[in-house]
Amino acid sequence: MAGSFGDAATTSFFPAKPLGCYEDGGAIFTNDDELAYTLKSLKIHGKGEHKYDNVRIGVNSRLDTIQAAILKVKLKAFINHEVDDVNKIYQIYTEKLHGIVETPVIPKGFYSSFAQYTIKLKNKEQRDGLHAHLKELEIPSMIYYPKPMYLQEAFKHLAYDNKDFETTNKLCNIVLSLPMHPYLSPSDIEIVCNAIKDYIQ
Repeated sequence: MAGSFGDAATTSFFPAKPLGCYEDGGAIFTNDDELAYTLKSLKIHGKGEHKYDNVRIGVNSRLDTIQAAILKVKLKAFINHEVDDVNKIYQIYTEKLHGIVETPVIPKGFYSSFAQYTIKLKNKEQRDGLHAHLKELEIPSMIYYPKPMYLQEAFKHLAYDNKDFETTNKLCNIVLSLPMHPYLSPSDIEIVCNAIKDYIQ
């Protein structure tokens, strides 16, 4: 379904993403020819029909050839096994952490490319404690994201109320993302899960 509805959709090729290049990059998907033409113009300084004919204010946002070549190779692995592998890892994590923490739920018949495997803890104290515990054991984990969008300085002028974002505020305090990529071994997952069990139980 991703990229298949609406006027346009975007994806990131940032290195940490499931399909990432070695630097930064991204793509826009659309089936609107007029929009595609405008986007192509915007990414090359706002060019018109001729390279040096700028008809609008644009940016220099072209994916360089090296990154495109990397993505071309990585896309094959992504399709051939990586998506299947991360979903198998999801199943192992979920089985081992059942009843310990709240784990992500993928509905039956669906799958995810899993940019992150994010668990929910009971409260901020437990989440922050587990985060620190894993760090001591040199197990990477990440809080995505500690500060909600509506509290960012860029949106301060909108004067939102905390009551408008109760779910957002709660999640920012209790979520923690665990190591997740298609090359995790069963023993890697075992180490992570045992560390979580030791801390929670």
